[in-house]
Amino acid sequence: MLALSLGVSKLPSKLDWFDILGEGIVLLVALLWLTLIISSRPAGRVTEWLYYGSLLLVCSFFLDFIDEFVRYPDHIRIMSWLESLPAPIGMLLLTYGLVGWHREQRIINRQLQGRERFLRDHRLLDPLTQVYGLEYLYAVLMRDLELHQAKQQPLCLAMLNIQQFAAFNRRYGVAAGDAYLVALSEQLCSQLRASDILCRYAGDRFVMLLANTNQQQAEIFVQHVQQHLANLPALHETLALDIVACDVSTLSAMEALRQTEHALNSLKSPRYPLTMHMAQG
Repeated sequence: MLALSLGVSKLPSKLDWFDILGEGIVLLVALLWLTLIISSRPAGRVTEWLYYGSLLLVCSFFLDFIDEFVRYPDHIRIMSWLESLPAPIGMLLLTYGLVGWHREQRIINRQLQGRERFLRDHRLLDPLTQVYGLEYLYAVLMRDLELHQAKQQPLCLAMLNIQQFAAFNRRYGVAAGDAYLVALSEQLCSQLRASDILCRYAGDRFVMLLANTNQQQAEIFVQHVQQHLANLPALHETLALDIVACDVSTLSAMEALRQTEHALNSLKSPRYPLTMHMAQG
């Protein structure tokens, strides 16, 4: 509006259609970036950097595109400033966001590499979330319990349950439920260390094996998970999540899973998005 109010329309003979085409394509690409960020990224700090950086680029490219159709008086410099300043600031914000995105992806890749070190059979992967399933969890749990008991090191299991997930699928459709599970698994993966393992325990449950982690450290971990899961998109206000963490250092693999699941089933959670419970094994 400011550009149109201050500028004077150029005559058709003065228009450079090659510049208009080039700058129009650049503007469309910037808009596409912005749309992809909004539609594919979960809410959070990294997404905000990417969003605001792309938004400033769109602003600068849009004014540059409008500049092909209007001419401003020589004494008015504000439009030149508004056209030039957002682009470098937007590039800096976008670069900072991409660094954060790269850091997130490295964490997720490290989780995948950590899982591959022990069992490299991709048949053990859950086809939807691409995390390992119950068979892999049980095998690794038996191995780690033996190692930790021999070295007298702590070991904790954290189990997460999605309340009313079947009702969610019936109401919003299986595709919405699958998208939620994928986003949830990615958020959980990004919070784990290379030595930790995330597995899909059941349709609406995930288990995290926390190596060399005592009860106090597990509690800090669960608090971190609580903060990050609050940023999940896609109708999560209709779902409630329970997390229970158990010290299983002295148990067998079957007993560890049974006790953690029993602690989770015994929760009587109030109806708000995320509840936590810490159980001593």
